Amino acid sequence: MKITFISVGSIKKGYYKEGIEEYLKRIKKYSPVEAVEAKDESSSIKMPKDDILKKEGERILKKINEADFVVVLADKGRQFTSHALAEFISDFMAGGKKNLCFVIGGAWGLHQSVYDRADLTMSLSSMTLPHELARLVLSEQVYRAFTIIRGEPYSH
Repeated sequence: MKITFISVGSIKKGYYKEGIEEYLKRIKKYSPVEAVEAKDESSSIKMPKDDILKKEGERILKKINEADFVVVLADKGRQFTSHALAEFISDFMAGGKKNLCFVIGGAWGLHQSVYDRADLTMSLSSMTLPHELARLVLSEQVYRAFTIIRGEPYSH
C-alpha cells in the first residue's frame, strides 16, 4: 500500500515544512509515501471564489488515479480517534487496496468536484485549521496510526 498526501499550494513556513518532512520520513519505515502539491490559484477581486476552487479542483483530480481510495479533509467530515484511524488504515492494508490518498484543500477549501470523487470525508477537528497545520497534523496522525498498528511505544 502507498499513501499519497495531495494538497493545494506549497508550504511557506519553515517550521511546518520541517515537521511534515520529519513525519513523512518516519512513515516511509512502514509504507511508501508521497507528498504531492497542486498549484494554488492566485486570488483576485475579479475572480469569484468558485472559479478559484474549480481550477484548484481540476489540478487535484488530475493527480488522482481511478483506483485510488480518496479521503478528503473537511471540517464537517467524519472524526476519528487516533486508534480508529489506525484501525481504518490497518483494514485498508488488509483489504489489499493499493493507494490511499489524503486530500487537503487550500485557503478557500475544495471544489465540489473533489468532494464528489471522495470515498470518505474526514475531519481533523470541528474547528477550521490553516491548511499547512492540517498537513502537519495529518502526517503526524498517520505516523501515529502505524505505531499503534505495530504496537510501538510512540503512542500510549
